[in-house]
Amino acid sequence: MKAAKLLLALGLAFSMGASVASSQEFSEMLIDEEAVELATSDQIQALQKQIDELKASNVASVPVTKSEDKKSYPDFKVTGFFQLDTAYFDQSDESIATLGDIQDGTGFRRARIAAAGNLTERASYLMEFDFAQAQARFVDVWAQINDTPLGNLRIGRFRQPFGMSELTSVRELTFMERPTTFALAPFRQTGIMLSDTAVDDQITWAVSGFRTLSDNFGNVYADNGGYGTAERITGLLVDRGDCGLLHVGLDHSFLNPGRGQLQYVSQDEIFVGQQPNLGPTGLSVLPIDGVPPFVNSGVFAVDTANLFNVEAAASLGRGLIQSEYRWSNLDLPTGENVTVEGGYVRARYVLTGEVIPYNRAAAVFGRIKPDHPLDICKGDWGAWEIAGQLSYLDLNPLFGKPGVPGKGRELTSSSVALNWYWWANGKCQFEYVHGQLNDLVLGDSHTNTFASRVQFDF
Repeated sequence: MKAAKLLLALGLAFSMGASVASSQEFSEMLIDEEAVELATSDQIQALQKQIDELKASNVASVPVTKSEDKKSYPDFKVTGFFQLDTAYFDQSDESIATLGDIQDGTGFRRARIAAAGNLTERASYLMEFDFAQAQARFVDVWAQINDTPLGNLRIGRFRQPFGMSELTSVRELTFMERPTTFALAPFRQTGIMLSDTAVDDQITWAVSGFRTLSDNFGNVYADNGGYGTAERITGLLVDRGDCGLLHVGLDHSFLNPGRGQLQYVSQDEIFVGQQPNLGPTGLSVLPIDGVPPFVNSGVFAVDTANLFNVEAAASLGRGLIQSEYRWSNLDLPTGENVTVEGGYVRARYVLTGEVIPYNRAAAVFGRIKPDHPLDICKGDWGAWEIAGQLSYLDLNPLFGKPGVPGKGRELTSSSVALNWYWWANGKCQFEYVHGQLNDLVLGDSHTNTFASRVQFDF
């Protein structure tokens, strides 16, 4: 219809033009053909000149890629952080009788520096060292080939795939230390691991084999045992992104420890002055006793250990509930089987509304980044979070067993934390911990700890 109207309009215009033309004198309609040819020639030359100029301009504006502009390998970046802790202890008479008089203290819990980067487009590495103790030590030292047909292949010293709290970076801990259940985990060992994700990163899996138990430099020396494995699988049963998710996980580790020896030990979730007693010839002016172990099996003989762990967490953006329960089945040389266990449950809530992020690759919760980083001049006060936790570790089943020198004990810790996130890379933590210790010989005792931490990283 529109085409028909257009043709009609053109026809009318043409007809009117023809009528006007016919009314004019024939002599006025004659055009000097030579003038037309000259004008047309000049216009064509001018247009051709403009076209040539445009072509030259376009060619000059195209960037030329040089070989030196390509990304070169290996590359690296330097990263690091420190944590400065202060703790005050209030003990009952029974606690002093059981643990001794714990000294208040201030000290660097961790002071680390690392180099990380890529070896090739598909290979990465990390070399991290800690200097907070009297002697520098290895933390993570590994290389990884990504996206192989079997998954991501890692070799070196690294955290084994066991436990949600263990795989959470110490830079991103809700409380100053991991819960008491940490004592049962294989944690960092030297070995090899395959890992990957599936179903749009809603499922993660990892399997590893390693030498155990390693020293602070990843070394293992033993011709009697000294091997272990670890496996972890996690899934998101509900996945609504930042609006909410439900995480579940299962972990297992088998240990055939080197020289047939194992030890489970833990403080009350606060470590201050844990350096060895150096004496007058060491780096410290005065001997440092540090916080004593609250539960301690001592070094005991064991054939094998099977560790199991169950993970569960529910997030609603700014709020989170997280829990783990684990146990270790120990086969003693006497033929007896002993089980020790522990667990924790925690709740978190961000008062200023920021979301607690979920790291899908690692299947753990990550760092809170303030929507309004601390800037007093602008009236911005960062992010604030409150958290509570109840944890326990029961080593009493080991007490009195042949070859077990320690007193075992059972520790129940109740913690409350207030975390102030200044910026994405700086925070201050305030924490109160009440520890109830059960000793089968000395009975119950109570210890109150008031602690704080300042942390910066880059």
